This record gives sequence, structure tokens and C-alpha cells, in this order.
Amino acid sequence: MPRRLSRLISLCFLLLALATPLLAQDAPAVTITPASGPVEQAVFDIQISGLAAESAYTVEILFDGEVVFSSEETSDADGQLSYPISSTEGDLPGVYTLQVISEGEVVASAEFELTAADETQSETAAERDLLGDVTVTPDAAPFGKVQTIRIGELESLTNYTVEITARESLQVAYRRIHASDEEGVIEIEVFAEEGDTAGRQAIAVYDQEGELIAEGEFTIEAPPERDAAVALNPAFIAAGGETEIAATGLAAFDSVTAQITSAEGILIDTILARASSDGEVALSFAAADDLAAGVYAVEIFVDGDKLTAAELTVGELEALDLSVTVDPPSGDIGTQHTIAVGGFAAEQTFALVILDPAGGEEYRSQRSADGEGEFSLTISSAEDDETGDYRVQIRHAESDDLLAEASFAVSAAEAPDVEAPEDSARITINPQAAPLGSSHLLRVSGLRPNEMVEIDVVFAGASVYRTRKQADSAGRVRLELETSDEDEIGDYTITVLRGAGIQPSALLTATAKAAPAFVSTIVGDAEVIEGRLQDGSAEIDFAGEAGQVVLINVASHDFDPAVALIDRDDIEMVYSDDSRGQKDPLIGPFSLPFSGEYTLEISAAPLMMPQGAIDGEFVVTIADASLAPLAFEREVAFSLSAEAPAQYFALPVEIGDSLTVTVDSGGALDTLLQLVAPSGLEYAFDDDSGSGFDAELSNLVFDHAATYVLAVSTFDGAASGSGTVNIRRNPVQALEDGTARVTLNDKAIRDLVVFDAVEDEYLILKFQKLKGDVEDLYVTAKVEGMEVMAYSTMGVPDELPLAFVMPMSGRVVVTLEKFGYDDGIALEVSLERP
Repeated sequence: MPRRLSRLISLCFLLLALATPLLAQDAPAVTITPASGPVEQAVFDIQISGLAAESAYTVEILFDGEVVFSSEETSDADGQLSYPISSTEGDLPGVYTLQVISEGEVVASAEFELTAADETQSETAAERDLLGDVTVTPDAAPFGKVQTIRIGELESLTNYTVEITARESLQVAYRRIHASDEEGVIEIEVFAEEGDTAGRQAIAVYDQEGELIAEGEFTIEAPPERDAAVALNPAFIAAGGETEIAATGLAAFDSVTAQITSAEGILIDTILARASSDGEVALSFAAADDLAAGVYAVEIFVDGDKLTAAELTVGELEALDLSVTVDPPSGDIGTQHTIAVGGFAAEQTFALVILDPAGGEEYRSQRSADGEGEFSLTISSAEDDETGDYRVQIRHAESDDLLAEASFAVSAAEAPDVEAPEDSARITINPQAAPLGSSHLLRVSGLRPNEMVEIDVVFAGASVYRTRKQADSAGRVRLELETSDEDEIGDYTITVLRGAGIQPSALLTATAKAAPAFVSTIVGDAEVIEGRLQDGSAEIDFAGEAGQVVLINVASHDFDPAVALIDRDDIEMVYSDDSRGQKDPLIGPFSLPFSGEYTLEISAAPLMMPQGAIDGEFVVTIADASLAPLAFEREVAFSLSAEAPAQYFALPVEIGDSLTVTVDSGGALDTLLQLVAPSGLEYAFDDDSGSGFDAELSNLVFDHAATYVLAVSTFDGAASGSGTVNIRRNPVQALEDGTARVTLNDKAIRDLVVFDAVEDEYLILKFQKLKGDVEDLYVTAKVEGMEVMAYSTMGVPDELPLAFVMPMSGRVVVTLEKFGYDDGIALEVSLERP
């Protein structure tokens, strides 16, 4: 009996010890200063206290029961949030409610009031008696160009908050604390990059009490369209030599990939770099000492899209002994002449040029010899061609040097003595009529063998499309025409234009696109939409609120679906194909950036075919998601069931964080872990890397501060059970402390090192291979999330120096990531500052 009483007393003390901190913690509270102010002039200081430390919250402002502002915020180590807000143009007078939300519940709220401005006393920003003076140089600049914000007439050596807001979207693009210098001046260099909104930008400067003390404006000009071109210097190198690859006409700060491939399409090397603010990038390719002689393609990609290409010749090609013949060497107009060339290297590319009797360039085209080094082409003259001697020139593809030449003569055709054979040219279109967005197959027959014709498409009396085609040896032409949603509805006249003979025509009718039928139902807290692809795609519109966290899933038994989330400016925000190891795409949890209409574009992801399915049923589920807070180095409980198959946590990370996430379900569940980036895309996923069937994400590295979403679920999606999640911060190696050792393997595929650098500093990152090797290594260096250097290699040499110049000052995060299945690698990393 005494022993049992002792255990009871111990338990009481334990419960008291656990309860004491909870009782001592202050309830969340919101303080707003001042309590009221005039519309379009008032500035309020928001102070929120009593929150859980380093936890995610949603802050909303409501007016007349509707959310007019929403943002995701993370409390500091003391459980506090603070920031200023200001009334902007268009705000209405009245009482506003600010509320703090955690896990879908309001934990604190307060009110403030906007009063009607006194028109007799209202002042413009320029007329107000503000302390600071704001100037921006230049006032307007395109994406990527630096603009200098100078804030003067401030208190010396004092902290101020500088906020930049896009006028059109009212989205805050920049908010940081800066200290004035001894002269009371703050200078900030800013430039727009991908994701920023073009147009007029508002600058607001607040003092430490949250009072607005200075205002200004500047303009970000929309980026120009890409007009990419690439040049090689030199275009001829020996094995072991080096060439500079210069790409121009890109967008500012484009992430550029240069791929070097052989004539057989084998990838030789991949080089990555970031374009400058002028849309230019310089890369260097060093050919291996044993690289075979030949012609290689240098292709430039941005975001997976090929923009331009050039050819690089490697090695000393043997002198060519070319032969060129034209058969027959003369003939009347309409005669077919066959140009035959021999003596090339296999698959060698060259330029074929035909000069008219006056010496003008009649025809030029890049051509390639076959595997035997030979080439042939049959041409014919037309009625409008001049008579006389034509020259056929074979020129080098790069240098344009003349390699070989031949000639043929064209004379006027004599009047035929017999009746010409009947002209049977005709055109067919299948289908003749179809909705916008459909493909129409156009067939032309009855032409002369190898005849060159023009195909003209006319709508409402105006030519809207024209192309040249050459008939095959049977006198046939085949062309696929596809209408777009932007085309006009109605009849298009398609005519085959010839030098002589019948010019057949036909009608192509574009009809209105039938509106897709969708069935929408509400299941619990989610909207479920059933639909079917139409011509390979479908669009679904839905309304969202700023700050609303949504989870979007697309499923189909008929095809492998893909989904894109499109904003009100018709810009793709998120694209997803497969997610959580399944073929069905998932977007989110994703915080909607504005209130209004969004569009989901559903399509079939290509599998082994060059295009996806064109028909099939699908189901879209749009549900709200709530995010629970996470604490580092502490076990956080979760519980799953068929009704709640996943639990979501807000995971705030800092620049240079390296994290490991583990799950412990005690063997009761087959858990899955997914990390979702703020963009709504999957950043990392794991199934069984942990103990038993539990998941584990090792060495998650982050190059900028943001709040990610951690999703915990199960493999079958319907299992019930509970467990804990633990987030552990791994030690981060700083190169200022000396060399760092990095080990990559199939469980820890990435790691990072950090160091500080200043603008224009020349740096050399050195990698010494200690043991092992990898199929592919990808190295990036970023400052505040912006890439300043990138490199990839297939296999790693014993020593790998990477040199680059810093475009800006800051904390540099170097990430090393391996791809492929291999034994892993150990590297020693060091930094040299010449």
C-alpha cells in the first residue's frame, strides 16, 4: 500500500510540473496602435504576443465579414509577431477586424477603425509633412536592371522598416529593416526577377514605432520577349580544346542549360549558368582529350524548353575530295535536275546554295550527308524562273568556305506539239469542320513530282497563314493544320498556289468549342468536380481567397493526369504531374496569393507516346487544408484515419538550414513523408527510409528562408493510427572555419556548405574527391535564394575547381546533390579567395 501511494504522489507532482508552464503562458493577445485613423493615410502598428514560439499562423483582416487581407506569418522565439500595416487607395471607412488563426481556429483578434478623410484637410503624399525623402534612380527600369532607392533626411544610425508593394496586386514584395548611416541615409539596390509583378511599385518607410515617415514610387517595366541566339568562339576545336558559348536574347536571370550532344544524340556534357540582367550568358565547354572527331550540337534550354542551337566541330577533319554533279546539266523550264554530292564524312552537315543567272542567292539550306557521306536532291524550275546558267555551291556549314561547285542551264520551254495531259490536282481536308483547337489533315494530290507549291489560308478576305511545301515523287503534299482558341469561328479558304495548272482550293470550317460539362458536389469540406477531357484538355474555374490554403488533387482511371494552376493574368503558378509516389498529381497545400478566380488546366501527361490522351474521365478535389505548428528537436504527435488520411504541418526554415525529418509510428503504420515548397510543388518525398515501414527525409537543405509544408500520410491512404514527427537540425559546415567534408549516398543525396562573400569578389570553390564516385553531381551556389553559380558533371574528377564572380553580397549557400544509383562519394570542399 505505501508503495502504491508513493507512485500516486509522484504522478501528481508530474502533472503539476507539466501544468505549471501552461498556466504561466499568456493567452494570445493583439494590440493595434493607434485604434483608428483616416483612410488612405493611417498607419497601424500590429503587436501579437502569447503565441507558440517559432510557429506558423494566418493573419486575416476582415471588413463586413469578408477577408480583405491575409498573410502567413511565423512567430519569433518569444512567441511574438509585429509589423506595420497602412491604409491604401480604395479602402473604405469603417471597423476592421484583425484575427490570428491557428489550425483553423481564431486564437486572438482585435479591431481598428478607418475614418472618412476630411477633404478640406487631406494631403497628397508629396504634401504631407513626412520626415524622410525617397528617390529612386532610375525611376523606371526593366526586369533585372538595378534600381537604387535612396532614403534621406533620417535620424542617424537608426533602424527603419522599408516596404515595397505592387500597386496593381497590392502584394508586398519586399519588407526589411535597414539602419541609416551617420548621415541619416539608407541606400538599397533592388531589381525585379521572376515572380515579381511589373508596373508601378509603392515604397513605404516606417520608424520603430510603426509611424509612416517617408513614401515613394518607381516602375518595373515588363520583361521583353526572348529572342535567343547562340554563338561559339571558336566553332572549331581540337580534342582537349575549349570553346566559349555566348547566348543572347534571353530574359534577365534565366536559368540556362547548355547541352552538348553527338550526332547520334548521346549527351556529352551539361553546363548550367544564370543569365545576366541583360539576358546574356557566357559558358565554357572543354572537350575531353579523347573526344571523337565530328560535329556536335550545342543546344540552349531555359526551363526545359529548347530555344536555340549551334554546331561545334571537334578534331581535325580530313581534307574532303567532293564530287558534285547535276543531271541533266540542262533542260527546259519544268525539267527536273538531280544534284548528287559525294565525298563527305558520314553525317557531315554542309550548306547547299543555288545562285541564279545574275549571281543572286536563289536558295540556301543546311543539309547533312548520309552514313555513306553522300547526298542527293531533285529540283525543278518553275514558269517564273529566269532562263540561263545556275550554279550549285557546296559550302562549309560554319565557315561558309566554298568546297565544291557545279552548274546547270535552264532554257525556255518550247510549245508542245500535242495536247498536255489533264491536270488532276485536288485537295482534301479531314475533318472538314471541327471545333477550335482541333487538328485538320490537308492532303494535296495530282501535282508534278517534286513540284514546289504555296499553301495559302484566307479568312474574311485576308491571308492568315502561308507556307511552302514540296511534293513528293508521286506529286503529293501532306500538311497538318491546327486551329487555336484565339482563331475566329467560320470558314477558311485553303488554296494551293502553283506556277501553272489547276490551283485547287477547299473550305476548312472552325466551329465553336462545346462547353465541357462538369458535375460539382460538396463532400464534407471539399468540392468534388467530375469531368471529361475534350480534345485532350479541360479547364475548371474556382474562386479563392487571399491566404486560403488549398489542396488540389486530380485522379483518373482512364489516363495519367497532369494539372496546372493558372492565375488571373493567365500565368501558370504551379504545375504537377506525379506526387507522393503516385501517378495522380497533387498541388499543395498551397496558399492562394489573392482573392478572385483561378483556373485549373487538366491534361494527360505524355507517357511513352509523344502526346497524352485526348479523352477520359477525371475527378478533381479542392479542399481547404489547415497547418499545425512544428517544433524543432521535439516530438510532435499526429493521428491519421480514413476520414483524415493526412496531417499537415507548417515548417519554417532559415537560410542554410539542413534538416532531418523522422517518423515513429511504433510499427503500426506504413507512413509517407512529403515536403511541399511554398510554390505548391513537391520538394521531397519518402516512403520507407526510416525504421520499419516509417518514412524519413535526411539532409533536407534550404538556400533561402521560407515556410514549407510537411505532409504525413500512409501508403494505403486509409489506415488509422498515430505516431510522432521529429525535426532535427543537422550541423552546417562553414568554409570560413576551414575545409568541409561532404558525403553523398542514396540515403543522403544532398548536403550544403556556407560562407560569406561580397559583391564582385572572385572565388574558387575546390572539390577534392576522397573516395567513391557518382553518376551525376549537381552543384549550385545561391544568395538569398538567387542562383549565382551552377555546375553539373557526369562523374567527378579527382580535383574540381569552380570559379565564379559574386554578383551581390550576402551569405552563400552551396548545395551538392547527386543523381543516379551508385556507391556514393566523399568530397573535401574548400574556398580560395585569390
